[in-house]
Amino acid sequence: MNWELLLLSPAGAILRRMGHLEILPLGGLGEFGMNCCALRYADEMILIDAGVSFPSGNLIGLGIDLIIPDIEFLLENRHQLKAILLTHGHEDHAGAVAFIADDLGVPVYGSRLTLGLVQNRLNEHKLTGKIELRTMEARQSFELGAFKVEPLMVTHSFPDSFALAIQTPLGTIIWSGDFKFDPTPIDGRISDLARLAHYGEEGVLALFSDSTNSDVPGLSPSESSVAEPLSSLISGARGKLVVSCFASSIHRMQLVMDLAHELGKKIVLAGRSMITNARVAGQLGYLKVPPDLLISKSAAEDYSPDRLLILATGSQGEPMAALSRLAVNEFRGITIEEGDLVLLSTRIIPGNERLISNLVNHFSRRGARVIDSRQAPIHASGHGFQADLKLMMNLTRPHFFVPIHGEYRQLKNHAELAWGQGLQEDQIGIIETGDILELRQDSMEVTGKLPVGRRFIDDGQREEVDELVIRDRRFLSEDGFVVVVLRVDRFNGNLLEEPVLVSRGFVMMEDSPALFETARENILKIVEETPAEERMDEDLFKEILRKRFQRFLRRKTGKRPVIIPLMLEI
Repeated sequence: MNWELLLLSPAGAILRRMGHLEILPLGGLGEFGMNCCALRYADEMILIDAGVSFPSGNLIGLGIDLIIPDIEFLLENRHQLKAILLTHGHEDHAGAVAFIADDLGVPVYGSRLTLGLVQNRLNEHKLTGKIELRTMEARQSFELGAFKVEPLMVTHSFPDSFALAIQTPLGTIIWSGDFKFDPTPIDGRISDLARLAHYGEEGVLALFSDSTNSDVPGLSPSESSVAEPLSSLISGARGKLVVSCFASSIHRMQLVMDLAHELGKKIVLAGRSMITNARVAGQLGYLKVPPDLLISKSAAEDYSPDRLLILATGSQGEPMAALSRLAVNEFRGITIEEGDLVLLSTRIIPGNERLISNLVNHFSRRGARVIDSRQAPIHASGHGFQADLKLMMNLTRPHFFVPIHGEYRQLKNHAELAWGQGLQEDQIGIIETGDILELRQDSMEVTGKLPVGRRFIDDGQREEVDELVIRDRRFLSEDGFVVVVLRVDRFNGNLLEEPVLVSRGFVMMEDSPALFETARENILKIVEETPAEERMDEDLFKEILRKRFQRFLRRKTGKRPVIIPLMLEI
């Protein structure tokens, strides 16, 4: 339908008075991760992003890998949904596609790299060919019912990230995605300021803008600013080098690879996601890997330590990630020794401070030196600081402004920035996940609540597990649970008494005395074989005990109960 002609007609005058656009966030507002928001006009709808978040707190260790938005609302209205649009390929924006797209039955739009990573996930879940993937190109518009979408290039820590200019019957919406204004990006592809300004001149009804760094003053530093500090540290290293960054930070990977090649070093990729993303990005031409640069970890023994660089995942201290295994010398083929250097080229995500502190302690015990972004400028955020956010507002000059992507405090800070740029209070709206925002040409208001929630993905499977089941799983699980109570010396991690086992929903202890006696012996063996340093790191040791003891019970019984270690320090 030609909306421009309709709006100029007498019927269009009625439409302008009566029509409204609904903003329907299913995740990502008032929280980090799980970005997912629907836009609906009349009976037509598009979905922007489909992201995941990751388990934390008491959800860790319950067989949950990912958390995705509840899509019941989308399923009930699937006849209205035209497409899923992905601003970029980070997991918090695209990680849920493999779990929801097949049920929704709509095409998925994204950049070549974004869709390359999505395709890899679809292949893992045996969905090859079942989801229609359509490539978006910058400045190439396409129509989805009432919506005309133009992807606009923005710089971010992920190549080919897009803002979306969405023309609707009521006016143009600018959806920023994750962005910053980097004048010297690694790939030379700068944000499309000209096109953003064009829309600002034409008239923008509303700007929805990334709030992640809304509390940080100044302009976000360029990704290129990391090159010199990294070069200085890498060239000055005399032992092995370990560099950790997010697996989706393709620009950072490129920078490290180029520096290693210049200095004659060889790179070992450590971590499944690092290996996968490097492969996909390389195949699509987003990552240029110098010839003979990458070697296997088994080949590392053939090179002197000063020629080795390990590019690893796990910078947030996640137990059992590649970096954590390196820190305690459990990464086969590579040993951390006195004089080695570890560079954490990422930001520290709030809440992970203790895990990272444990990680640093383990490396320090091996004699390695650890440097993170607080000690040297070896990380540049992919999200705009306050000056970037103000520039986005001034380029687009929106009539209404809604902050997105962040916890409530970030949304609030961003709203205050908008107020400082001249927007009035009735032009600024702070909404959270589940709020229904009705946007008209002359007003916006929250008119109700969506039925929203979270779905838990179990052990890498596509099936969703209801939150009530997760609650019950804490007690019984599918095969019950076994509590392992260990009384340990807080100073050396040694056991003070025999392990105590408590079983519910697994097998009756009275009926299986031989099994439980063998189980106690297995636990003693695990404790004996685990170095004291690792036993004293409670989070790491619980993970080791949980995995090894679960494997033992599965071999013996064919069942896989949840293992809940309890450490009583004396």
